[in-house]
Amino acid sequence: MGAVGAIKSYIETMIRDSEPGYKIMLMDRETTAIVSLVMAMSEVMKQEVYMFEQVEQMSSGENMSYLKCVVFVRPTPENISLLCRELQQPRYGAYYIYFSNVVSKASVKQLAESDEQELVREVQEIYADYMALAPHIFTLNIPRPITGMRWASGCLQRSMQGLTSLVFSLSLLPDVRYQANSDLARQLADEIRMMITMEGAVVASSSTGNSSYGFAQYNNSYNNSSNGAIPSSVVIILDRRDDPITPLLHQWTYEAMVHQLLGVNGGRVSLADVPGIAEELKEVVMTPTQDEFYAKSMYLNYGEIGQTIKQLMEEYQGKLSKQQKVESIADMKHFVQNYPQFKVSSSVTVGKQMSGTVSKHVTVVGELSRVVSARRLLQVSECQQELVCGTDHSPNLQRVHELVRDPGISAEDAAVLVMLYAIRHQTHANNDTRGLVSALRKRSVNDRYIKLVSAMLEYGGEAARQSTLFSSPLPQDVSAFKKLLFKGVKGVENVYTQHKPLVLETATQAVKGRLKESSYPFIGTAPQNAAARPQTVILFIIGGATYEESAAIHQLNCTLASPAGGTATPSARVLLGGTHILNTPAFLESVEAAVEGTTRTSHRL
Repeated sequence: MGAVGAIKSYIETMIRDSEPGYKIMLMDRETTAIVSLVMAMSEVMKQEVYMFEQVEQMSSGENMSYLKCVVFVRPTPENISLLCRELQQPRYGAYYIYFSNVVSKASVKQLAESDEQELVREVQEIYADYMALAPHIFTLNIPRPITGMRWASGCLQRSMQGLTSLVFSLSLLPDVRYQANSDLARQLADEIRMMITMEGAVVASSSTGNSSYGFAQYNNSYNNSSNGAIPSSVVIILDRRDDPITPLLHQWTYEAMVHQLLGVNGGRVSLADVPGIAEELKEVVMTPTQDEFYAKSMYLNYGEIGQTIKQLMEEYQGKLSKQQKVESIADMKHFVQNYPQFKVSSSVTVGKQMSGTVSKHVTVVGELSRVVSARRLLQVSECQQELVCGTDHSPNLQRVHELVRDPGISAEDAAVLVMLYAIRHQTHANNDTRGLVSALRKRSVNDRYIKLVSAMLEYGGEAARQSTLFSSPLPQDVSAFKKLLFKGVKGVENVYTQHKPLVLETATQAVKGRLKESSYPFIGTAPQNAAARPQTVILFIIGGATYEESAAIHQLNCTLASPAGGTATPSARVLLGGTHILNTPAFLESVEAAVEGTTRTSHRL
């Protein structure tokens, strides 16, 4: 069972165990997001849930004692106070309270004292305190976890709560390792180890399956032991500063492109600024749990997704017995906008769902295509790939200078190229970061981006890293970004990139049991079988993860599930999480917050 399955199992069990009859679900903002990522609200409502309410917006409304209330909230002081107020003037006939993590005895006592009418039927702790984006990736949605190179207020505790919630929901008692040169990683690893030690007895007793809520049922395909022992696992805490390159690169898989160019917030994408957009497409849901086509296509390359959408449209046309030549994204958009059965969905015999899927993805890919063209991202990305994967300083410097001076390249894209150059060639004898910054100033680039170049060196320069990001440079002609016109869809090019994120190498070494203890020490005494291959590896990045990294871990999991040559490699899986999910704008904001208040005399430009 992955992250999505664990959360969904908890939700279904909560609703089922609240006894038959119509009920309301009372949640807070965070648990609402947790639920909506794994289940559509319409799916929840099929299970006798009559309506939803947010605890922050409760009002003393009409008495609805005929309804049961299923409460699912984080155990924060604010939520406890709001629940106490609700119980003092109850509106519902019974309350089933589920906290997303460990709740203090003092908080439970407060609730009991407020429940004068004895309407609370259940109070349970479950482990659903993280946002599951896919079976292998999760986030805690903490956009600025670091300030002044220290944990921002409350963020260390929240990260510990979310991570321990994940491991407990998967019925694991993991070893904990951390990036050796990061104090932030060590602090979080310490907190996690303490919580696991405190809750370990609960884990051991619940993993037998005797408890409904201690843990989601563990998928036995990952448990090779015949005695029911908890599978071997490890949590590895990483620091984003060790790889500042990946979040700066333009992405070319579908999911990553959508987040990079359009932005994904809680599984939703705003298209409100797209010219001529239909009302029903101004905001669309983009989650693999609620969109089968997206689930199958999210890791495809830009060119491949164009071809896949073309095939989907041809399938749709076939069911309508309506054939129209479709050779480009523009052709697809014209068909969607002008074919009447898209507008009068009730008359579409093949159903609203398929027409909605076609409309949504044609619109999204059309907007991606427009942005790629307008910002000349193929040229920008080619230069980015040459910078991070190539060997030659002079051609890199010349090309960056050309693009920085080009008025057709956006200020942000030009500044990011300078940041990549500054990191890649920081120690080169002929480094010319100052010259590139001067070129940015001549373009009247916003001073914010000028400051970000030095901030990026402070945040992720050579002194901040323990790993060698550029250890295996490729010849310039091999590493060069390549693009081919994908047959069948004009205007959507298939893009091949050489860059592989650092986290993929870390995960691969961890799965093989080869991760160096000097670079990734254990918290506490190293286990006797420290070199053994863990069955579950959980990587967590302080400072955020990217969808490029998610795609790489997804591919690694596919490889682990189907070992080449049918070898008897022990089954294993890797999960990736981060304080938040990054795109380049979010990363730049995170870096600004991280270096705020620090002295940067060595990187003044």
